[in-house]
Amino acid sequence: MPVIQYKFEPEIFLDPKTKKLGSIYRPYVLIKIGNKNKWSANFIKALVDSGADSNVFPASFATEIGIDYKKGEPKDILGVGGVGGRTYINHAKIQIENKQIDTIIQFGESVQIPLLGREGFFNYFDYIKFNTKRKTFEIKF
Repeated sequence: MPVIQYKFEPEIFLDPKTKKLGSIYRPYVLIKIGNKNKWSANFIKALVDSGADSNVFPASFATEIGIDYKKGEPKDILGVGGVGGRTYINHAKIQIENKQIDTIIQFGESVQIPLLGREGFFNYFDYIKFNTKRKTFEIKF
C-alpha cells in the first residue's frame, strides 16, 4: 500500500496578549465526506488530530450531504480547555486521495474545525506518522 506524505500548513493568528501576528503549523488534509451517493461539493480541510478520540465535524457538513444529524445518537464532548458541546453520532463516508472509508462522524453545532480522530480515521491506516521538525506527516494506506 502507498505512503502519502503531506506538509503541515501554516496558520496565521493574532496573539491576544502581544497583539502581534504569529504562525503555527498544523497537519491538515483535504477530504470529501459522503452519505450514500451524495458527496460534499468541495474539498474539506480537516485537521489530522492524534488527540481527538473521534471524527468531529461542524453540523453544516452533515446538512450539505443530506444527513439529518440530530437523528444520530447524542453525545456530549469536551475538548481542549474544557470547551464542549453536544454532537450527534452518524454513519458517513470519508474520501482521502483514492481511499474511501465507511466510518462514524460526530456532527455538532458548536464544532468549528473538522477533526479526524483516532477512532474512525487513524484506525483505518497502517500508520500515521508526524515529523514536527520537518513539518511533514505520512499516512500509509
